Amino acid sequence: MARDLPDHVNGNGCLSTRIRITIMDIYGLFPHFKLNRPLNERERATQLDQKVRLDFETDQLMPDLKVIEINSHYLETVDKYYSSKGYLSFIASVIGFMMLGAYLKMITSSILTISSNENILEEILGLLVLGIIFVPTGIWMLFLLKKEWFAWTHYPIRFDRKNQLVHAHRHDGSVFSARWDEIFFTTAAMYGSDCYISGHVLAEDRVTIVDTFCLPASHNSIPALKAHWEFVRRYMEEGPEGMQSRISFCLPIAEKKESYGFSFFYLMTLYNGAPILLLPFLAPLAFLFSIPRYIGILTSRRPVWSDEIQAQCRTEKDDPYRLDASMNPKSLWGTFFGKTQKP
Repeated sequence: MARDLPDHVNGNGCLSTRIRITIMDIYGLFPHFKLNRPLNERERATQLDQKVRLDFETDQLMPDLKVIEINSHYLETVDKYYSSKGYLSFIASVIGFMMLGAYLKMITSSILTISSNENILEEILGLLVLGIIFVPTGIWMLFLLKKEWFAWTHYPIRFDRKNQLVHAHRHDGSVFSARWDEIFFTTAAMYGSDCYISGHVLAEDRVTIVDTFCLPASHNSIPALKAHWEFVRRYMEEGPEGMQSRISFCLPIAEKKESYGFSFFYLMTLYNGAPILLLPFLAPLAFLFSIPRYIGILTSRRPVWSDEIQAQCRTEKDDPYRLDASMNPKSLWGTFFGKTQKP
């Protein structure tokens, strides 16, 4: 008997109404995952077995609006940082530029009034004290800003079903590949109940973690995450049949950077499932965060798979299971509001 669809999962196959963005959404991007360490007890206890079919019907599987393309050969998704891209850079840019800007203004003001200032020594001392606080904080914020600006637009993951391989981009732009059945998948938690799904590549001892990537979804609902895991697991283990029906649209970033219009639209999908009366209040938030997100897109490089990986992932033009952005509904906004159906 199939389990009930998790409350957090809506009919579009995504986690609904997730307004808050937590440290879980950027953990791994900053701070980095700890490598060259043994699996811990919690990871062992929450392992997800590639061979174990979870009790979900096909219409309960959750791609979570993270699919770039799918076909008989491979499934390509984004990373777990993609949906929240723009939030970290918004906070970092506002705090960083305010700190450095305010301190620069104080220095400029002191220089302009130095001839008439009778308490110049006290003012210089005050500037030095404030500098100890303002300058390091501002520089630290600019360091965080670099995690989304002048970096990579996204970090794609390709699940190669035919060759039973997984290819993933690291944060430095390099790529690693691992056999699907040798990856240790597990849920992980940090800062309360927020969870995500990690794929650990292990050393020959099958204990030491040498590389880590994450499935795209993160949430505080384990059942919802398992619906996402089962979407990927079932594709790799059982094939692409029925998967297309769970994908509302594909992300149009396989061969180009996303447009500003799509950046704003995608941030609005984070509020999918919210009462429609709240959307006028949520739209300004999405607009606010879409600006640093799009700056990050414009200033970052687009990841490209190597010729070797592309040669391993050849697809047929008449593949009945092929789905990519060229086949998206004409109105993505209509899809978001649930007023249109896929052609």
